[in-house]
Amino acid sequence: MGTIKLTIDNKEVIVPEGTTILEASKSVGIKIPTLCFMKLDELHYENSPGSCRICVVEIAGNKKLMPSCKTLCAEGMVVRTHNPRVLNARRTIMELILSNHPFECLTCRKNGQCELQNVASELGIREIRYPGEKSTFSPDVSPAIVRDLDKCIMCRRCETMCNSVQSVGAISAINRGFNSIISTGFGEDIELGNCTYCGQCVAICPVGALGGKSSVDQVLDVLADSSKVVVAQTAPAVRTALGKAFGMEFDQVVTGKMVSALRAIGFNYVFDTDFAADLTIMEEGTELLGRLTHLIEGKADARIPLMTSCCPGWVNFVEQNYPELIDNLSTAKSPQQMMGAVIKNYFAKKLNRPRKDIVVVSLMPCLAKKYECMREDMSVEGDPDVNYVLYTRELVRLIRFANVDFQSLPESDFDSPLGESTGAGTIFGATGGVMEAVVRTAYSIYTGKPAPKIDFQELRGFEGIKKATIDFDGVQIKLGIAHGLGNARKLAESILNGTSDFHAVEVMACPGGCIGGGGQPFHHGDMSVIRKRAAALYDADRQKSLRKSHENPSVQKLYADFLGTPCGPVSHRLLHTHYTNRRKIVGVYPAYHESTKENGAICLSASTIESLKTICGKFDNDPKELINILHAVQELVGYLPKEVQEIVAEQLRIPLSKVYGVVTFYSFFTMAPKGKYPISVCLGTACYVRGAEKVLDEFKNLLKIKVGETTADGLFSLDCLRCVGACGFSPVVLVGKKVYVRMTPEKVRDVLNDFYSL
Repeated sequence: MGTIKLTIDNKEVIVPEGTTILEASKSVGIKIPTLCFMKLDELHYENSPGSCRICVVEIAGNKKLMPSCKTLCAEGMVVRTHNPRVLNARRTIMELILSNHPFECLTCRKNGQCELQNVASELGIREIRYPGEKSTFSPDVSPAIVRDLDKCIMCRRCETMCNSVQSVGAISAINRGFNSIISTGFGEDIELGNCTYCGQCVAICPVGALGGKSSVDQVLDVLADSSKVVVAQTAPAVRTALGKAFGMEFDQVVTGKMVSALRAIGFNYVFDTDFAADLTIMEEGTELLGRLTHLIEGKADARIPLMTSCCPGWVNFVEQNYPELIDNLSTAKSPQQMMGAVIKNYFAKKLNRPRKDIVVVSLMPCLAKKYECMREDMSVEGDPDVNYVLYTRELVRLIRFANVDFQSLPESDFDSPLGESTGAGTIFGATGGVMEAVVRTAYSIYTGKPAPKIDFQELRGFEGIKKATIDFDGVQIKLGIAHGLGNARKLAESILNGTSDFHAVEVMACPGGCIGGGGQPFHHGDMSVIRKRAAALYDADRQKSLRKSHENPSVQKLYADFLGTPCGPVSHRLLHTHYTNRRKIVGVYPAYHESTKENGAICLSASTIESLKTICGKFDNDPKELINILHAVQELVGYLPKEVQEIVAEQLRIPLSKVYGVVTFYSFFTMAPKGKYPISVCLGTACYVRGAEKVLDEFKNLLKIKVGETTADGLFSLDCLRCVGACGFSPVVLVGKKVYVRMTPEKVRDVLNDFYSL
C-alpha cells in the first residue's frame, strides 16, 4: 500500500492510502469533533454514516465543506479543520441538531457523560436560533434497557452495534428523511422483540436515548427499611472500573474501598460474587466431566459441547436464536443467581430469618443481569433469589448520593462466610476466564493430580474466537471461547453444521467479557480501557494465595454443611436451572392466517404461505435479495403486513427489524392493503413547485385518510411518488394505470367521481 502526503492545519502529514481526513488529523494530534462516528478496531466496528456533519472540514479548491469521517486523503490535499468558516458551520449544524432535542440536561441520565453536551460546550453554543419541532415519543421501558427516542440524534451507532457486531438485529432504522427513527420490528416494545439485553447499544450511545433501567430508588428504600436485612454481592468486573469514576487509575482494583463504601451506605452484609464463581466452577466442572464420561461411554445424552451459562445475554441469545442448542447449555446457574440462592436458603437460616426478610442486591457490570434475576425459575413462591441488580454506573450514583468520599475510605474485607474466593473466581470477569477457571479445577478432579500450570495463556486475549486444546493427562480436551454475540453466532453455527469438535465452549455476550459490560462506565470508543480492566483482574488473580476454585475452604465447608456434593440433589435443586425456547418466529403460523376478508384486508391462507416460501426459495433465501423478494411478495399478496414480513424474515434468517426497516424506507412498499384504485401523487421537484402538495391535501380532505392509508370501503389508497418522468405535465397524479396531468385541487373531486361511478 502506498502513502499520501497532505497538509492539515499547516502540518505536513504522511498517511497510508485509504486513510480518512479524520484519521489523518488524529494521527498528528489534531482533534476534530464527531458525534455519529465511532471506530472500534478490535471489534471490527465502524459507524461512519456521515450523517451528523459535525466533523466537516475545508479542503482547498473545494467549494463544499466535507465530512472528515468519510473523505479520503488525496495527494497534495490542503485541509483546514478549525478556520472561521468551518467553526461557523459546525456551530450552525449543532444548533440545528439541538433545535428538536429536549432541553433536559440536568435530569438526563447521560448528564456529564453526554457527547452531544460536550461538543456543544466545546463549540460555545449559548443559544438555539432555530426552533425545531419536538418529537413526542413515549419512553420504551424494558426490564433492563430504557429507550427515549426524543433524545435520539440518529447517529446510528446502536444500529451498527446491534446488527454488525452483535448480530442480534433487535433494532433498525425505519422510514426516511425527517421521519427516520431507530425502531424495533413494527415499533414494538423492545422486550417483545429479540433483544438480549447485552447493553452494547447503551455502551456506545452518545446521548441519553439509550440507558439502563435504574433500580437505585428501590434500593434506597430497602436500605431505609429496618425490618429487612440488606445484603450486597459484587462481581469481579465492577471493582476494576469503579475507581476511575472517583479519579483513580484504570488498573487499580478497589475491592477494599468498595466494601467500605457499601457498608457506609447501609448494607448489612457485603459478600463476594467471586465466592459464587468458585461454586459455579465446582458445579459446571463436575457437569462437564459427567458429560465427557457419557461421551467416552458412547451414551446418547452426552450433550457435547457443554456451553457455559454464566452470561445471561448469551443465554437469551441461545433461547431466541438457537433453541436446538439449549440442551448443550450448562444447567448451572450464573454466579449471581447461585449467590442469591445460597444467601436466601443457607445464610438466612444462619441468621434465623425467613428468606423474605433478606433483600439481595447484586452489583454487576451487566444490564442483562436485571432481566436474569426476574426469570420465573430464579425465585421461590414469588420471592426472587436476587431482588435488585445495580450496574456499575448505578453504584457510582449510589455512592455519590450517600456523599461518600471514596478515595479516603479505608480498605475492608468481605463478610464471612460468603466472602472468601480464589483467583479463579476473579478472572470470571474477562473473556476466557471462566474456561480457564474450569480447566484449573476439572483437570485436578479428572486426573487426581494438580494441573501442570496455573496460567493458561492460550485461553486469554481479545481474539474474537479462540480455540485451544488442553492435555488432561493424555486426553485431549478441545475448548472454544468467544466474546461478542457476533462471534458467538459464528461459533454456534460451526457447532450446528459440524465443522467444530469442541468439548466445551465459553461465551460472553460483551466485548472483552464482563469487563466490557453494558453497565460499566462508558469507554467512549477507547478500547484500551477494557484491556486495562482485564489486566487488573489477572493481576488480582496472581496476588491471591488460592487460585483454584476447589481449594476454597469456604466452598468446601458449604458443601460439607449444606449442599452435599457438586451436582447432588440439594445442589441441583438450588444451583441449577432450565431454559426455554423463546424463538420469536418458529415456523408455525396461527389461525389468523386462514383465508378470510375483514375490512378489506386480505389474510393469508395456507397456500399463500407456501407461495411466500417458494418466492424466497427462488432467490435462494439470500438476505441480499431482500428487496427483490419483497417486490415479488407484494405482487402476490398486494401489501406487506406484519405476518408476511415475519415469514420473509424467518425464511431469510434475518431479524424482523431489518425487513421492517427496508419496507418503511422505500415508498413502493406498503403495509396496508391497497385500495381498488390506488392513488399516487407525484411530489417530484417540478410537480411540487407547481402545487402538488395542495393537490395531495385535497385528496386527504375528501377521502378522510392520510398518506399510506386506505379508505374504509377499500376503494382508494393514497401514496406519494418522487417522479414519474412527466415533468412537462406537472402536477401529475396516477390512479391505478390512469394518468392525470396538470392537476389542481379543484380537479380532485372530478377525478374521484370518475371511479365512484364505475
